[in-house]
Amino acid sequence: MARSRGHSSPAAPHSGLPTISVGSVGLSSEFIGAFRGEGSSVGKLDEITARLDRGEFDLVAVGRAVLQDADWASKVKAGRHAELRDYDAKSLQTYF
Repeated sequence: MARSRGHSSPAAPHSGLPTISVGSVGLSSEFIGAFRGEGSSVGKLDEITARLDRGEFDLVAVGRAVLQDADWASKVKAGRHAELRDYDAKSLQTYF
């Protein structure tokens, strides 16, 4: 099976399948706080990018940051990190 970006994650020897990182990507706080009505400021992406580049996983899942800003992925890809918006917990009440 072809692996994305040629990486071999730690889980690959066990399953042979691509692996994914999930959890508060691009934000400064944990997800559970959103259910308490807590927002989260934009977090640094340096660590997640370095881990992806090292092949620790093949994919990265983004949740709350995209709920807040539908253009999040385009901004990150273009290096426009200063344009990313903080997460507001009220976004959980909005469906697109």
